Amino acid sequence: MQYIQSIKLIIIVYVTIGGYAQITLPGEPVKDALFLHGFVQSNNTLRDCVFRPANAKDMCPDPDIRYILYTNGKKEVVDQTQSDWLRQSIWDPLKENMFLIHGYAGGDDTLPINVLRDAYIQNGSYNVWMVDWGALGETPCYRAAVHNMRAVGRCTGEFISSMRSAGLPTDRLTCVGHSLGSHVCGLISKYVLFRMHRIIALDPARPLITPQVKLNIGDAGAVHVLHTNAGHYGEGGRGGHVDFCINGGRIQPYCESGEIDAQLCSHIWSVCYMAESLVPQMRKRAEPCSRRCPSGPRPGLGRIGIPIIMGQDTPLTATGSYCVYDNYTPYCPRKAGDIGDVRCCLKAPEIENATG
Repeated sequence: MQYIQSIKLIIIVYVTIGGYAQITLPGEPVKDALFLHGFVQSNNTLRDCVFRPANAKDMCPDPDIRYILYTNGKKEVVDQTQSDWLRQSIWDPLKENMFLIHGYAGGDDTLPINVLRDAYIQNGSYNVWMVDWGALGETPCYRAAVHNMRAVGRCTGEFISSMRSAGLPTDRLTCVGHSLGSHVCGLISKYVLFRMHRIIALDPARPLITPQVKLNIGDAGAVHVLHTNAGHYGEGGRGGHVDFCINGGRIQPYCESGEIDAQLCSHIWSVCYMAESLVPQMRKRAEPCSRRCPSGPRPGLGRIGIPIIMGQDTPLTATGSYCVYDNYTPYCPRKAGDIGDVRCCLKAPEIENATG
């Protein structure tokens, strides 16, 4: 689940051009921007928590659920009250449609989901649809956020169904969710009359998740799961047609040192692994491994099989568990000019050659 509501402590200033990060000031962006010291920026109390009815008639569209489209260098907040809004929008019918859904305390322009949003915008040809339900999952209202997932799934299902009626093809539509957003992707399938094409779940949330709302293998034609904090903030065990166990799937090695929350750090980095998979030369190959995410330095390997690509280009016909091992933070540029995003770094890249 995403525990960050605002970003006020960033001490790295960067601009991104064509997927390249230019660093202008050093710092430690994750620890500063993601508040991994355990501090959460919010003026809310539990009395401010909002609970939406899951099955009320005429509940959609919900004013607290926004749909924001990014394509061809433009941004548009969808106005569903307009007639034939899809054809009048900036939507490009020639592009593949990616729905991105954040987790707890998230939003369109909050970390870590905006890292993935920007990676899709910069790497490839997509209509990127951000589902912003942040008003229904603000801190400290985690229980309310879990409750409200049904409403978000229902309204987003109705939204996609209306788009399908207006001409949007759903045969290649992919839903990518982080934490609670992974389960929202699954819930959408309960409110549409067609089979979801693909769901990519980034460390789907574990706390308070019941079987009634949990993502399952039947929610799409292909369900791919990336595990980075299984058994703590993330679900443990098999969850999809393909399950990727990254560094054992439980604690990421680069999160274990330093004054940070190693569990939350590991949970968040699933987004950076997905962003990295959008760059062909950075894609990671995963080897077949045991049925559940193993633990330890490099256990679980040895199952006979062919390695596959993890992330955006995972084969739709693949099944089973696969392991990836990497000691470095994903999608972090090693030095100025490298491909990546400094928001995926624990330490600032070398900046000797930076300009800007």
